[in-house]
Amino acid sequence: MYQDEIIAEVWRNRDAYAEKHHHSLAEIVADLQARQKRTERKLVDRRDRTNGFAQEGRAAVRPKSKRPKMTERQGSQTV
Repeated sequence: MYQDEIIAEVWRNRDAYAEKHHHSLAEIVADLQARQKRTERKLVDRRDRTNGFAQEGRAAVRPKSKRPKMTERQGSQTV
């Protein structure tokens, strides 16, 4: 079977990172959040600003479609 060197390297790095944090999801998340706070890079907020949720600190929700839903009876024709 073909082994991709890049994929193998990614897996090695992932396994080393998980081992460093004792395979604990809580420790991994805490580390990633701390790294995010320390970064000097600008983070992009991609939440939708048109519905006001982003200003209130809640996640944006996609607006519902205005198209009526097709029910079973509307979609089937009886002969």
